Amino acid sequence: MDDRKKAELTEKYMPLAMRLAAQMDDGIMPLEDLTQEAFVGLVAGLNILERYDEDAKGMALDDVLERAIREQILIAKEEQQELIRRDDRLLVQAELLNRSIDSLTETLGTKPTVDEVANDMGVSQEVVMDILKLMGETLPEGDEYKENREYWADNPTLRKFI
Repeated sequence: MDDRKKAELTEKYMPLAMRLAAQMDDGIMPLEDLTQEAFVGLVAGLNILERYDEDAKGMALDDVLERAIREQILIAKEEQQELIRRDDRLLVQAELLNRSIDSLTETLGTKPTVDEVANDMGVSQEVVMDILKLMGETLPEGDEYKENREYWADNPTLRKFI
């Protein structure tokens, strides 16, 4: 299939892609994004037909392109759902992290370390660091901080600085 033929078929089947995007719109993604994915599916379908031109003789062009468009839209919607699930998990983890930090800060009188938060939450220090990184936050690390914290907490003159 030459480029001119492919361009003609793309133009001819654009309304089908737009119609399928509208039919498959369930509010998960903006319609504009679904339409864009439908066009990607249309191009993919045309490329499939081009690569398997000799095998495609028995296949109806409309059916091949509609299937390719639908599959691309379904893939995009599933990817969007996975992003939503990941974001929901992150929000829950961030809330648990904030609660742990607040509780430990109240108990210790100063910010807790990463390992203290990890122990409190029952997760690894790497998980705490990943959540903090995504939140754009940091916590002190290491025994030296803990020793300084204890020294400052025991010294009434310095306590106001922690």
